Amino acid sequence: TNLSLAADRIIEMIHWRMSAEEAKQPQYAGITDQEITDARCTMFLGFTSNQVSSGNREVIRYLCQHNMVDCIVTTCGA
Repeated sequence: TNLSLAADRIIEMIHWRMSAEEAKQPQYAGITDQEITDARCTMFLGFTSNQVSSGNREVIRYLCQHNMVDCIVTTCGA
């Protein structure tokens, strides 16, 4: 299903690390070994303001509390 495909993609993004082979490409020439080791996907969580008031507040809180997102993008309610 689409939900399982999305979950698989998220797991893949969480575990992604820049490999040494990928870092040998010319555009990464200025990257140090430590930066290669520390490189990972940046996880953005985007949602509309009604998600908080419709009962998903605890889900959002859980994701943030457990460092599963790096950046939150949301709208303000009217």
